[in-house]
Amino acid sequence: MMNKEQGMTLIEILVSLGIFVMLGSGLVVFLKDGISTWQVGESRREAIERSEAILQPLCADLRSLFSQPDPGPGGGLVDVLLLCDRDALGRSRLRMVSVLDEEVRNPITRIAGSLTGGLADIDYRNDAMEARLGILRAPGGLCEVSYSMGPAAGSEVLWKGFKSPIGGEGTLFNQANLAPDVDGTPMRSRPIADGVLYIEWSFWGGDRRRWVDGKIQPPITRWDSTRGILPMDRKTGIRWDPDSRDDPSDDVFPDTVEVLLVLRPARSMALARLISDIDDRTAEIRVDSTAQYPVGPDHYIRIDSEWIRVGRITRGAFLDCERGMRGSVAQQHARLRPVVHGSEFRKTVRIPGSRDPGGQR
Repeated sequence: MMNKEQGMTLIEILVSLGIFVMLGSGLVVFLKDGISTWQVGESRREAIERSEAILQPLCADLRSLFSQPDPGPGGGLVDVLLLCDRDALGRSRLRMVSVLDEEVRNPITRIAGSLTGGLADIDYRNDAMEARLGILRAPGGLCEVSYSMGPAAGSEVLWKGFKSPIGGEGTLFNQANLAPDVDGTPMRSRPIADGVLYIEWSFWGGDRRRWVDGKIQPPITRWDSTRGILPMDRKTGIRWDPDSRDDPSDDVFPDTVEVLLVLRPARSMALARLISDIDDRTAEIRVDSTAQYPVGPDHYIRIDSEWIRVGRITRGAFLDCERGMRGSVAQQHARLRPVVHGSEFRKTVRIPGSRDPGGQR
């Protein structure tokens, strides 16, 4: 009896191929979702590490804020200040006098003032050479510190200014000493971070208490410890008095500072682009994709140098937008311009040297 050859019919082959295709498609989707989740996690991890590298030294300077005009017996009065205002482009800027805690450890500050007749300041400008020449002035235990964004519109570089001893013609509280140098970089400053989309300092202190009747109160984003340098702003609840500029007895220093830092996402993250030109009043911004953008309340995006608050996000549009936020100006934007979103980080710092000598103002 002859054996029949066994094989698969055409229908069986087609069914097997269909099952294989379905399994393969499911595996591809699974791998794609896994890779996307991994990219988001890696981007977040990178942003957290970058934020800590920026916020830790910045908060350390805030905790070292010096607020007593009399540094000790025989020291005389010193001009201590804390200013937080806006630069010419509407971006938050911080300037303060801090304790120089590394004076005996830093090789430059340790030898500054060792010779008489010093004329130069420690200010990030030729400090090493001036130290070798022995012409640096003694720091005196205090320094001026500033934090500001780069001078160009849309800059994402955070600069730190430094000067010791405090005061004098090179003081950082004179805006001219923070202006761009001949090479276009801020004088007496150096870059400390890139990819910073936004930074802002907010304050509680004086009459602006953090908690009132069990409810948290909004902070203020300007501060003038002398109450006599910045123009009056009645919204702050603190009375500004030009005559109090040189009276240290009524200076007011905050008890709590909150730092808001917004960092650009990782370079590997895809950014949406405008699919058409928009003017300065457009509230519905259409883009090619919003897949990489987080959904949540009080969400912000940036186009060029303009910040925009987004009400709702759909698959291809940002809706109910409020234009010209965070101190920026609403403007026109051309088709294909990238739409940037950032990772937000907030840090609250208690200030040991707070002062509220005058009570209600």
